[in-house]
Amino acid sequence: MNARVALVASILLGCGLVACTTTDQQVDRQIDRLAANRIGSPAWNSAVDQLVAMGRPAGRQLIAHLSPDQYKGIYYREYRDEQEQIRTGAALALGRIRPRGAAAALDDRISAAYTPHERLACIWAIGQMGFSQESYDALKAQLADSDRRIRLQVAIAITKMEMPDGVPELEAVLAGPDDELAGMALEGLRESSYAGVPLLVRLAAAPGPRQQQLRAAMEQVTADLIAKLQADDPLVRRRAAQALGQIGAPEARAALASRLKDASTLVRFNAAAALATMGESEGIQFLFSALENEDAILRANAVLFLTRVQRSSAAVEAQLLAALRSGNPLARAGGAQVLGNAKVPGALDELIEATRDPSPEVRRSAAIALGMLATPAGTEPLRALLADPDKTVSYYAEWALARLGQS
Repeated sequence: MNARVALVASILLGCGLVACTTTDQQVDRQIDRLAANRIGSPAWNSAVDQLVAMGRPAGRQLIAHLSPDQYKGIYYREYRDEQEQIRTGAALALGRIRPRGAAAALDDRISAAYTPHERLACIWAIGQMGFSQESYDALKAQLADSDRRIRLQVAIAITKMEMPDGVPELEAVLAGPDDELAGMALEGLRESSYAGVPLLVRLAAAPGPRQQQLRAAMEQVTADLIAKLQADDPLVRRRAAQALGQIGAPEARAALASRLKDASTLVRFNAAAALATMGESEGIQFLFSALENEDAILRANAVLFLTRVQRSSAAVEAQLLAALRSGNPLARAGGAQVLGNAKVPGALDELIEATRDPSPEVRRSAAIALGMLATPAGTEPLRALLADPDKTVSYYAEWALARLGQS
């Protein structure tokens, strides 16, 4: 029996070594193709695609080929253009594979010591990897580069990380006369997906020379985000729903409504908030129903997302005021919280009336809301609450008065 186990283990180990060796050999063959062909040629692009198809098992070798130390000994390559073609292709493949450990190697290859092809490919790949403090710091240092293509690719990569430092460069390029750079900027915004939506929405709404192209980019991003609502990862679905709400695309309504029954609570709430921002009744009804839920976490989410909707579009103000007159004290308390968080001045009279509500939870929420509004008219109702029999209500009345400058 022991001999049989040993034989099986030996066979499995041998298969593993063969598979590993085969992958290494396949990577080496594609690296040779990169070295032998011009950047961007059909054969070179095909080699990049083949490396991507191998996936993470190829990542270790591709990372190694970014380093100048790789081109020594048995890997020595005499010609600098071969190194450029390999390093550029390896960076592009890594940006599509996104293996762990690649970011640090890419960060080290974006300085002026490398060719523009290499730098642009590495910068693009860093943007694909997502945020890390080290990568972000490395990119920021290149925003002052003399090459505008480098600055623009850096701006795109930083935008993908959802940091604002690249916005001025993108705005300047899209407002400028260079069509090639503008096309690169638009492609970068399309690639940025939900990370680039806030900037894309703002630019598309402002006057400028490229409104038609910006609107076309917005349509492509919208279609991509609608597809992402079906992604396996709930984080992707949540971010897609949130971005579609920022765009306000009516063609996304049905796809967003289907997410109101998502397995993820945050996906459901983001989809509802997106629909509510667009004025769609399904989203508004979902959020106000959650406001009355006995589950405190669901109510807290309802308050959070209704506040977001009210701040961004004022689409639910009438319903919030109506909630203060609901027969359900949870709805009254939640409505008061949202009106205070969103600082709705038109709710002052209703909030003052709510300080006399029979429910202490409603009185407490009304006191907090009046403190958030910080309106002098709220002083006397808050003073009256200092003697409230519920200690929590009197505490928040004192807190609200302090915000009004009253002791």
